[in-house]
Amino acid sequence: MYRLISYLKFLCSATNQHGVHSPFVYNYVTKCLYKKTKIKLPITLKVLVKSVHYFDYRTIHLLNTSKSSKEKIITNCPNISIVDSNAAIVFGDITDINKPNFKVNDLSNDTMLLLDGIHKNPQNLKKWKQLKEMEHVRVTLDLFYCGIVFFRKEQVKEHFKIRI
Repeated sequence: MYRLISYLKFLCSATNQHGVHSPFVYNYVTKCLYKKTKIKLPITLKVLVKSVHYFDYRTIHLLNTSKSSKEKIITNCPNISIVDSNAAIVFGDITDINKPNFKVNDLSNDTMLLLDGIHKNPQNLKKWKQLKEMEHVRVTLDLFYCGIVFFRKEQVKEHFKIRI
């Protein structure tokens, strides 16, 4: 029941590309997220694969990701290397950001953080809101199914809710 109510609230406040005034985010939404593909994956993994191809990422750090998800990522992104640090993209569940071996503040300016399950329960949503408030975080995209964080210092702090 929580997810349904959360989804209805999300739909009331979310927008599409027409509500985005950041050129960086507008291009990402229109040329990546809204691009039609024939990929048969869960939504979060589809967003990940599209983002890897759009930004031409070469390295990924997986936070506690299942073996099947890891295999799907490798199959759909053959040019990507799985690393333990200094990755271009970090992928995991919102609950993984509190792990002792992972520090959000250590991520670089050009890193993309993609987190699954931000609206799964009230605790996850609270973690997402805390993450958005961090000084190091500049741009966040709430896609309901997952959340995306960019640390671009050159960008003004903004939060977007995007329907995909």
